[in-house]
Amino acid sequence: MLTRVASLYYIEDATQAEIATLMGLSRPKVGRLLEKARRDGIVDISIRTHPALSVEIELQIASHFGLSQVILVADQWSEDAQRTLVARAAAEFLTRALHDGSVIAVGMGRNVGAVPEQLTAPAARSCTFVSALGGSPQVGTGVNPNDICRRLAESFGGSAASLYAPAYADSIASRETFMQHSDVLETLAQARAATTALVGIGDARNDSAVVQMGCFSAAEMAQMRQAGAVGDILGSFFDIHGQAAAASVANRVVGLTGEDLRAVPQVIGMTSERDKARAVIGALRTGIVDVLVTNVGTARQVLAG
Repeated sequence: MLTRVASLYYIEDATQAEIATLMGLSRPKVGRLLEKARRDGIVDISIRTHPALSVEIELQIASHFGLSQVILVADQWSEDAQRTLVARAAAEFLTRALHDGSVIAVGMGRNVGAVPEQLTAPAARSCTFVSALGGSPQVGTGVNPNDICRRLAESFGGSAASLYAPAYADSIASRETFMQHSDVLETLAQARAATTALVGIGDARNDSAVVQMGCFSAAEMAQMRQAGAVGDILGSFFDIHGQAAAASVANRVVGLTGEDLRAVPQVIGMTSERDKARAVIGALRTGIVDVLVTNVGTARQVLAG
């Protein structure tokens, strides 16, 4: 019934009164069903920003931070709707940018993990998606770079290379052990040879993705903030000036470093959550990001900051 009511209203342009008569329902009942269809995800409403409203901001940010491109989407009413729209924009960019022979280093997180679902039957191309960061056991399925690589490869008809190691080692010594493993060495060599990288821009809040994934405790994150950290890319934290912060954490990351990413010709950084302007500013000042994908509201805050 929810699907039928939503189809009549949103696709066939029937009024709520007409739907009520057709289906033998009251007018208030139709309104409640439409609201439930939105809550249950049967109806996905998104608003696209008119280019006249976003192009100027895109150009200003690109010029100020030396980016090759900025892609902005409209602000959405819910976090899930916002993530979907940012992921769709990133998916469309990948569809245009990738070709046979492309090698794509892939990060972790909810935003990057949402991209494969937004790829609508792209033309098959022989590309390779490589995990740029360890993916087990701390990072769960769906946001795990190994899982994301597999789903991207399936969408494009390409191949995936997994990095079988934790995102963060328990100590610097154990990281060195992982980094000397032949499989890890081979996968990271592939990732360093990437032509494109797709990474999320994380923040340093207690409810950040890495805390929710169990990589750090809220107390450890608070200590990193005290050390100046405002965000991270591939697990390496930076301050508002784009300088490395919380070096003890970076020394435990099993994956590409900031220096590695700067050598990748095209790094796509994406974020959709609210109140991430400081993290985005710090990320752009690192010199790692070439293409920024985010929402208009965050972009305005970045310019104001």
